[in-house]
Amino acid sequence: MSDYLSAAVPRKLRLSASVQVAGMRLPARSFLMIIGIMAIGGIAISLGANIERTIWVSGVLIFTGLAILEGRIWGRSSRDAVGIVWRHINRPKRLRASQPQAILPPEASLMATPSLQRPRWQRKEASHE
Repeated sequence: MSDYLSAAVPRKLRLSASVQVAGMRLPARSFLMIIGIMAIGGIAISLGANIERTIWVSGVLIFTGLAILEGRIWGRSSRDAVGIVWRHINRPKRLRASQPQAILPPEASLMATPSLQRPRWQRKEASHE
């Protein structure tokens, strides 16, 4: 095919893999992640793990995974948002709010205020009189 006849597909029209369950289309990677976590939790329970703790851990993992894969924060993907927060947490702590110290010399505080003068056009000229 000629390069002149091809065009990039606009981002909003790109298709992503999905699974249809009960008449709803679900993103495939999120669906597979949830099914995988549930399967691992079921295997752990059948091997003797604490049921309540396994359910809570699985729920937290599912919620976190969905937030990372499918969520949108500030118009960015969740991966980008988590990356921004992670870089912010790990940045050097050089910028700390501290009170600036400005010390004035003692003579500056004792100086008298300058006397106010009239504008030049209001002053009396001694030479013209």
